[in-house]
Amino acid sequence: MTETEFRADLLTAAASRAEVQSCGLREALVTEVLERLRDAGEVPEGEPCPETITGQRGRKLEIDAWADDDADGSLHLFIALYDGGQEPKSALTLTEARDQGFNRLLGVYEQAREGWLTANIEESRPLWALARRIQTASRPTALRLNVVSDRTVNERLREIAGDETREKVPVTFQIWDISRLKRIHDAASARDDLIVDFTGLLDGGLPVLSASVGSGDYDAYLAVLPGETLADIYIRHGSRLLEGNVRTFLGRGGNVNKGIAKTVAQEPQKFFAYNNGVAATASAITTARGPGGALVVTSATDLQIVNGAQTTASLAMARREDRNSLSSVFVPMKLSVVTPDVAGDLIPQISRFANSQNGVRPSDFFANHPFHRRMEEASRRILAPATSGSQVQTHWYYERARGQYLNDQVGMNSAQRNRFLLMNPRRQVLTKTDLAKAACCFDLEPDVACKGAEKAFVAFAEKITKEWADEKNRTTYGDDWFRAAVARIILFRASESVVSKAPWYEGGYRAQIVAYSCMRLAGLALELGSGLNYLKIWAQQFAGTVLEEQLLIIGERMTHVLRSPPLAGQNIGEWAKQQACRKIALETRVNTVADFEDWVGTGGEQRSQERDARRTRRVQDGLDVLKQVLEHDANYWISARQFCRVRGMLTPEEEKALIPACQIPKKIPTDRQAACLMLLVEKALDAGWSGGPEA
Repeated sequence: MTETEFRADLLTAAASRAEVQSCGLREALVTEVLERLRDAGEVPEGEPCPETITGQRGRKLEIDAWADDDADGSLHLFIALYDGGQEPKSALTLTEARDQGFNRLLGVYEQAREGWLTANIEESRPLWALARRIQTASRPTALRLNVVSDRTVNERLREIAGDETREKVPVTFQIWDISRLKRIHDAASARDDLIVDFTGLLDGGLPVLSASVGSGDYDAYLAVLPGETLADIYIRHGSRLLEGNVRTFLGRGGNVNKGIAKTVAQEPQKFFAYNNGVAATASAITTARGPGGALVVTSATDLQIVNGAQTTASLAMARREDRNSLSSVFVPMKLSVVTPDVAGDLIPQISRFANSQNGVRPSDFFANHPFHRRMEEASRRILAPATSGSQVQTHWYYERARGQYLNDQVGMNSAQRNRFLLMNPRRQVLTKTDLAKAACCFDLEPDVACKGAEKAFVAFAEKITKEWADEKNRTTYGDDWFRAAVARIILFRASESVVSKAPWYEGGYRAQIVAYSCMRLAGLALELGSGLNYLKIWAQQFAGTVLEEQLLIIGERMTHVLRSPPLAGQNIGEWAKQQACRKIALETRVNTVADFEDWVGTGGEQRSQERDARRTRRVQDGLDVLKQVLEHDANYWISARQFCRVRGMLTPEEEKALIPACQIPKKIPTDRQAACLMLLVEKALDAGWSGGPEA
């Protein structure tokens, strides 16, 4: 895909989002880009805050979004330099980026810090809440100013020198242009433009000891990293340095981090002995020979800390408080240099095993869970009913991995791409976070959804992981569950549109109002019956007049709840994240519109649908396992039987299942026998079977 095609797709995605959410194209573009950057691990999850005002002394202030980075304590501010034309303007210059971007964002921060903004804008506006946060909170560890653009930028602007605020807060500058966004998309599993330079160290680089064991997938090194260097790298790059599974810094409240701070303060020379060190990965390194011929690493590309996030962040905090406190601190480091073609599979494995001694939850590794493969398969197979007189049935395309929708179109000619887009329209693309956020809302947990897509996804992952472990529960995640999930997305998007157009909507906090409106709609249906009839909504493929009218009534009531926190001046966004807010919202009386009960299911209907779903899933699972068995001929199973018999590994049930398997295709095992045979294969392979007829 060319850069022009990528830009066209990005703008199309933004236009589709603007239509669905009833918002402006610029706001939609910012949201789309921030989601992509968040998924790539480049920035934390952002909060929309579109605002343009004239500030103190006539200074122009402008912002589109902001984000707190819990991992490193920094504050991100975002602004869009949006063109939107079919052909982009000339390359973005540094002067434009500064005058129309960075300087306006810096003005927002400074005038918020001084208190001018909170004194001169209305409290109902989202910018007031952000300004209040900046004014009253302690100084961020760093201020990270970000320009988002659908234009390209001159390659010479890849690195912009940092600065400081008047309070000596470090300021970094990033431009996310079309070229850079495309590189991130193409890299998929790699970070963009994160190159760490070690040439400033005493030996002209980081001395390392090669620890490779002949694997072609990666090279391994051991090193001793000065604590000052590790802290400075983290201060410069922030949580981009941390692998996504372990990016949360627990703060000094945790026992581990208290111990690190105590060692640095009282016994820094013993840090190496007391600390386990860090495990890191990189996609490439450059090396040289230092004094005496020792091997040194001069730079590392896409460096990620996969274990040792707490150590790294704690040292950075100590470094900021006392520039000289780490002069005697040294950190052991294990560095794995992983080739890009295997990075997507190997780095998560390195992270998993490097963190196995810590309390890392199974949900942290949910990205590769079989649930996603099942949803992906269902989304490619199930056709949605045609709507609005159309004769074309379409798919709701589940994007198991970011960029999948775009990648599926690579290599298609114009006619093929048109057919693909007709069957898989952009507005019907679903992501993991779409599913998770909607699920939280309709499961009556809007407070979780309001904590952001990442936290909603973790909660969703924990629920699915727990239920998937029980085979009985696993069968519910079949075709009808997928249809119901789509229905929840339809209602969620309808709520976004209804709220945006409502006469009572004053702007701001739409995400919170939508989350609580969906929750209250689901709660209302449970008060009247067994819940919303999602399959009826799926059959219609849109919310319809009755449900939209009901959402309009609910939305106004939820807006009142959200704008009436118990503490005067309390931030609405923070109030929405509290269970107390959820409790009040659930107990808030809501009038029902005529015919709303037509969209409420009965208990009998729901139980029947669940039974049918489990039965269908069991049949499908049985067919899938039998298909795997039949992929091997009789000789394969004869070999497995001989191997296991010699070692006394066969149970009577396995012996019985092998009888028809050793006569394929004359005889075919049953579904139960097929499941038994596949477990036998795993057992035999673990015991050293070669997986085929023995010589």
